[in-house]
Amino acid sequence: MKRSWKHINAQRQGRERDLGTCQICGSKKHTEGHHLIDFVFGGAADKDNIVTLCTECHKNVHKGLIDLFKF
Repeated sequence: MKRSWKHINAQRQGRERDLGTCQICGSKKHTEGHHLIDFVFGGAADKDNIVTLCTECHKNVHKGLIDLFKF
């Protein structure tokens, strides 16, 4: 499913807020936005639903090796 400009913009805003830093390991290399609640499950296209992760941590989240919690 192709993401809308709202989701792309939310990911950009989330990465800017997090200063391009992975919120798990602190890396600044190859970071990307991850939806805390996936948009296919009704997750909002909003920076508050985005966390910045490096590629490795992002893969581990999707593998179920890392759990994310929003406070």
